[in-house]
Order: sequence, then structure tokens, then C-alpha cells
Amino acid sequence: MTLFFPKEYQATSYRALYDGLSPIARQMIQREFIGVSYLHRFYLLKMQKANGKFRSEQPAAGNFIHRKLTISRLHWLNKELVTNHLKIIFRHYLFGFLVQFASRKHELNLPAPSPSCYWETPVNLVVMRWLNRHTHLWETELEKLIEQVISKSIRHHFIYVLLIFQVASKIYNRKAIQNESDTVTAMSIPGVTPIGIEMEFSNLGRRAVDKSTPSNLIANDPFRNLEYYSSFQLEDVTWRLGGYVDTHEHGRRLLTLSRYGGFFEYSMVRVDYPRTYTLPLTCDPAIADQMILESIDFIKEIKPHSLHINIEQQINGKIRPELNDFLCLLLLGGDFGSNEEGQLQERRLANREFHRFIKRRRHLNLLSETKKEVIEYAFLRLKKRNTKNDNYQSVILALKGFQNSYKLEKHCLEQLPEIISWAENPTPLPPAASQNFVKNIIAGLKKEGVYSTKILNNFSSVLNDRLSRTQQIIRSAATPEVTFPKPT
Repeated sequence: MTLFFPKEYQATSYRALYDGLSPIARQMIQREFIGVSYLHRFYLLKMQKANGKFRSEQPAAGNFIHRKLTISRLHWLNKELVTNHLKIIFRHYLFGFLVQFASRKHELNLPAPSPSCYWETPVNLVVMRWLNRHTHLWETELEKLIEQVISKSIRHHFIYVLLIFQVASKIYNRKAIQNESDTVTAMSIPGVTPIGIEMEFSNLGRRAVDKSTPSNLIANDPFRNLEYYSSFQLEDVTWRLGGYVDTHEHGRRLLTLSRYGGFFEYSMVRVDYPRTYTLPLTCDPAIADQMILESIDFIKEIKPHSLHINIEQQINGKIRPELNDFLCLLLLGGDFGSNEEGQLQERRLANREFHRFIKRRRHLNLLSETKKEVIEYAFLRLKKRNTKNDNYQSVILALKGFQNSYKLEKHCLEQLPEIISWAENPTPLPPAASQNFVKNIIAGLKKEGVYSTKILNNFSSVLNDRLSRTQQIIRSAATPEVTFPKPT
């Protein structure tokens, strides 16, 4: 079978390195290089099972992608910018190869993917957890390779892929990754409701999509507010985790991508660049929680900013939500801290970081070709875990119970002004409000029919504890000696 190799490197040590690989290894390199982006990778996912399609078109696809995945000479002049972006590029290629190794038939005993969800979610999580816990095995190796390609002015992704395959082969540890897989399996709490997540990252925080952001702030960001995302072809590298730049200006997202900068996003719900097709991440809240927390550590150079959780609507709630019900959601997943004047606020709403608190959407499923009713919760702050009980698993469970119990309007706009007003100056809610909220959440989860009484009772205690802790923060706001996180 004829495979692609760039003509610029035919008479080099890289050709000798490539020729020394096994046929299987060369095919893995081709798949990581060509398969990730040929016809926006989406068409590969749809058509790769057709007779010989991927194999027969590799040379032509390789030439096309090779021209595309070349860093321009102009951008190459800024070595600091190049170094920062190569860290992200190399890390994602390493991740991709380890996913390929771990996905081989009979290689590992991996957790099964949730029905009707993205089939590579379990292996993606297992590999990401392993990489995050074994940085000593690969960070120095990648730094050496970055120095090598910069010193030799190698601007082509194909050579990056070739070099990183060597690192992946060296550090891959079947037994250790199987242990990681067993850990993921043990923490699983399967459900039946599909879940998707979208995570936004930015070193500029909410200023990422503010066109009046001072140029000196952008210049101080190692990634220049992601303005060079497309120039370094990161959309073709971060695809396994749904990477792209969100400008929050929908009309020009596809035409300009990162020309104006914006949030770096892992969208673990969409499949193709035009956002026509989607696939949920998982039906397991524990898996979704782990993907969120591990992704934050994986892209550690860019600060976490916001989180959207998408949950498919399979059960229609009957209860009309009151203001306090929405406020209880904020107590669970809001971002409480002081503003510049030192006043406690829920900062995402108080700073008008988004327009809609909850959104109803219709997602076209890749597998079934049918549109699914999905509710998107857009108010959550994305942040690292600070305490033992500070995780997104309980938030996701609460959101599932919420939409199973409550009847939600299209975008829940009716009470949004009152929600914003409360966020600007939070006050404690009456005990009856949180008690009623928890009761309805548990009743909603019971409708799913998969959780035992023990799990629901434990979760009821967790909910009450989280609500009480945030209520205590609000009560303490009037105490002068109490301090809160400063705005970022």
C-alpha cells in the first residue's frame, strides 16, 4: 500500500527513521496525520468503513494535508510564540498516539462506551488520566523535540507526528494504562441520559471576546488570546477533544475562526466543524466529571473559564420552577467571589458573561440522524477541584434531576432579571427552599430508574451539604474579616 511521505524530507534522516518503522507503525502515523483532518475528519468518521476509502486516498490526502499543516515562515520568526504553540501541538499528538495504542483490538479491557454516545470517550479519559499522572515520562522528551525542530527550522506537522510517535512508543505501558482503566471503571456510576460538555479556557477570562481588551493584556498572554490558533493548525490537532476557538460571534466563527481571538474550547458534544452533527460524551456523570477535571490539567497553560453541560431531555418534568429553584442551581454551580469593590457576587451573572442561563437546543445525532431535545446549562464556572467534595459529578446529577422534575421554558428567560439581581447581591435562601429543591431533584433522578436508594440517599446528603456551604459563604459576606476570591 502506498503511503504519504513529504518529498522535502526524502533524503534526510527522517526518511530513514520512517523506513525503519513497521508497516503497522507507518499506518498509525498516516492515520494520526491524515485521518485527523482529511475533509474535516468528520467525513472520515462517516465514510472510513467504505471499501478501501481511507487506504486508496492516502497519498492524495497526504499532499493536501501536508500543504495545509505547515507553519508559515512569518510566524516561525517569533520563537516564543512557536514554542508555546508547539507544546500544545506535541502534547495532543502524543495523546492521539497513546489513544491509538490503547484502542488496539484485545489490547486493554476498557470501560464500555455509553449507548448512542461517542465511542472513544472511555479510552480518551483513560489515556488523559495516565498522561496527567506521568508527566515525568514525557514533558522533558517533548521539550527536547521542540528545541530540535526549532533549531532545524522544521515547520511541517508530518515530521512532528513522526518524532512524537517515537516518544509514544517509548513511554506506552500496557499494564499501567490498564490499571488506569480499572480505576475509571471502579468510579463509574452509569446512567441512561446522554451528557455532553463544553469547556472554555482563556488567560484573559471574560475579556477574551471583548474587542476593547487592551493590546498589552493580549501581548502578555503566551497564546495572544488564541489569535494564532488557526495559523498553527491547532484545529487539526485538538480534534479528539473537540478543540476549536469560540469567538462568541456566530456569524463569522467558521470564516475567521481565531483571527480575532477568543476562548479555546473543548466541545465534547460536536463532531464536525460546521456543528451540524453531535454525539454525547457519555451517560455516566462520573465519566463526565473526570473528563472535565482531567481536561483542565491537560491544557494547563490556558486557564479554565466556563463550562456548559448539555443533557438530553428524555423525561418531561411537571413542576413549574420558582425563582428559588434557579437560585439553588447557582448555589450548587455558581462562581461566588468578590468584585473589585470587595462585594460578594455570583460573578458570571453579575458580570453578564452570557445571555441565557439555560438554553433549549435540538442536536442532530451522528449515529441516528435524528434530532434530539437537549437542555444546555450555560451558567457554570470551570475551575480546578479545590476540596474533596468539590466536583462536577454532583452538579451533573442535580441537573439531570432538575430537568426530570421541572417543566422548563425554551430559554428560562422569564425570571432571568431577578436571577441577575440576586447574583449582584446574594442573600441566603430560606431553609424550606433548599429542602424542597433537594426533594424534587431526588424525585427527578428516581424517574431515570437506575440509581439505588443508597446512592440517592447519599446524594441527598451531598446536595444538602453543598447548598449549606454556599449559604454559609453568603451569610459570612457581611463579616468584615472574611475574604473571598478576587476577580480574574
